[in-house]
Amino acid sequence: MPAEVFNHATLSALFRYWDEKRAGRAMPARRDIDPIEMGPRLLPHLMLCELADGGSRIRFRLVGTLLVKRLGYDPTGKWLADLPRSDYLDFLARMVRLSYAEAAPIFADSTFRWGVKGRLDAHHLLLPLTTGSSDGGIVMVGTAYMSEEVFPPQIRALDTQAHHSIGKREILSLEATAPAWRDIKTAKIA
Repeated sequence: MPAEVFNHATLSALFRYWDEKRAGRAMPARRDIDPIEMGPRLLPHLMLCELADGGSRIRFRLVGTLLVKRLGYDPTGKWLADLPRSDYLDFLARMVRLSYAEAAPIFADSTFRWGVKGRLDAHHLLLPLTTGSSDGGIVMVGTAYMSEEVFPPQIRALDTQAHHSIGKREILSLEATAPAWRDIKTAKIA
């Protein structure tokens, strides 16, 4: 597993939760995920992204409070196409679609840079869920932001004043029956 997942308490806890809920299957079902059970440690860092029309459309079904604050607006219930243009959200959408298409977890990160020293790192763990429907799927996204600034600008502002660059992107290959965090192989995404 990428060290960034283990090194962040929230992302590692989310991965362990997802792995426990999959119970030997390739992935858990949406009905296996209980927001109340996840509690205040994980929920503020989560998004549930619904894919419709074979993955061509994405709707943000749930967006945690810390993510809403970091974005600078609340996309809950909205379709990606209805939100302001954002390289960052386009990057996340590509990773959501890939996680869904591969039916596999993905770790991805990106960085915003502005001014002389301004920097905001974003680490994402994308975890697919089955829905029991052939029309679409759901990807649970856990996100951790890090910056040396106490109050870095919101993504809404960074979309226009910062450079966004994509970093590591890896598909995590799991054995269906093994505890995932012990035996993970990664494959870099081109």
